[in-house]
Amino acid sequence: MTNTVIEVVTFKLKADVSEADYVAATEKSQRLIGGMPGFISRSLSKGADGSWTDYTIWVDMASAEAAMAQFPQADCTADVMRMIDPSTLVMRHETQQWARRAEPVMA
Repeated sequence: MTNTVIEVVTFKLKADVSEADYVAATEKSQRLIGGMPGFISRSLSKGADGSWTDYTIWVDMASAEAAMAQFPQADCTADVMRMIDPSTLVMRHETQQWARRAEPVMA
């Protein structure tokens, strides 16, 4: 077991927001997130029901909490915040219990 923390944020976009605009705003916000201490990786997905998931991996909970405190106040995240329907937003922090990456195939 590790101290690695998985931040899982699920939400829906407001009705007037395009997918392309939201993805562009997320890429812009990555300038802040990617430069924060403890950042490992981040991905964004959309389900068939229109729900989105922003999935970020942090070295530890302190790093995740520091990012959570800074995200709403940063100029580069304002578009992300205004595009999300706040009534659908759910954020969880989970401690990673196990992980596996693809192993290289030997020829």
